[in-house]
Amino acid sequence: MKIPILTSLESQRQWLTFSAQETPYAYVSSPLSLVDFQSSFLQVTAIDKNLRDGRRATKYSLGSKKSSEAAWALIESCQWSLQKVLQGLDALDFSSNVRDNSALNVHSDLSVRQFFSKDKCVISPLLLQQLSPLSTAPSAWYLNDVKRLLSCEQYSDLKWLTKHPQFNSVHAVLLQLISYPEGWRINRQKQFLVLSLKNTFILRFRPEINQVGEELALLQKI
Repeated sequence: MKIPILTSLESQRQWLTFSAQETPYAYVSSPLSLVDFQSSFLQVTAIDKNLRDGRRATKYSLGSKKSSEAAWALIESCQWSLQKVLQGLDALDFSSNVRDNSALNVHSDLSVRQFFSKDKCVISPLLLQQLSPLSTAPSAWYLNDVKRLLSCEQYSDLKWLTKHPQFNSVHAVLLQLISYPEGWRINRQKQFLVLSLKNTFILRFRPEINQVGEELALLQKI
């Protein structure tokens, strides 16, 4: 799954364009965060620039079970600025019922929760933006080369060599390579590359350097 990276969410137009997407789920560069608006609740994960394990990130859920009206009311009250939304959330006292906080008197059904994200695979988008496509095959293959191939879909004839649930997609392997690079090895088998982790073969694929695609496969601006 390619997760878009938006420049910002600081205007009504940007919010409406984002919410009109088939899947309103994206990283935001400024403020650095992950925004999910696929239900009546707006979920925002605040991200540190070097985050490699999403379970360390603070996540907010704001809205109402009835409709998305409460979440939209809060966004509008913050002048359509994600920056102001996060600043307001950071100022709240979550040791008590936040529905009673006067700062949230924008909609009668609005509720806000703060918790730690349970999604280990959430990482800083700054780590993804560094993965540009390869233009030529290197004389020796390193992990960063493989990360660029997987990120930009510069591969073919992919074959899984393990049934481990931790590695159920190329995206999952890519995040593991970025977050936990220790123990990974690259082997050549004629025209193929084979990835292994601690003597366990994970997958095999053929590099396709000419299949460049977008200049940055995981970067999308609106």
